[in-house]
Amino acid sequence: MSGCRAKKAPAIPVTPKSNYSGPIVVDPVTRIEGHLRIEVEIENGKVKNAWSKPQLFRGLEIILKGRDPRDAQHFTQRACGVCTYVHALASVRCVDDAVKVDIPANARIMRNLVMGAQYLHDHIVHFYHLHALDWWM
Repeated sequence: MSGCRAKKAPAIPVTPKSNYSGPIVVDPVTRIEGHLRIEVEIENGKVKNAWSKPQLFRGLEIILKGRDPRDAQHFTQRACGVCTYVHALASVRCVDDAVKVDIPANARIMRNLVMGAQYLHDHIVHFYHLHALDWWM
C-alpha cells in the first residue's frame, strides 16, 4: 500500500453571485415541439418576474368552430407532432364536460391505458429524436 494516496474530492461548483438587473430572453427555446420564448426580468441578481410565450398560433379554436364536437379529437391531436394522444384526450374530456356525460369505468381504463402507451412513446421520441442529438459524441 505504499505510495497510495486518497484522491482529492472534486470541487463542488458554486453558482456565481451577481447584481445584474435587466432582462434575459431565450428565444427560441430549442428541442421542444413548437415555438417558445422565455423572458425573465432580473433585479439585483434575483428573478423578479418571468413569462413564457408561445410563438406559434395554430388556430384550432377557429378551425373547430361550427364543426361537430366529435371532430375535435381528430384535429387537436395534430397540434403536436410528438404527443398526439394527449391533445386528443384533452379535447375528448372537454366534450365530455360540455355535454355532462359520465364515462363508464371501462372507458376510463381504456383511456388510461392508451395514455400510458403514449407516455412511453413520448419519452422515447423526446430522448432519442429531440434530446439525444445534443449528447451525441
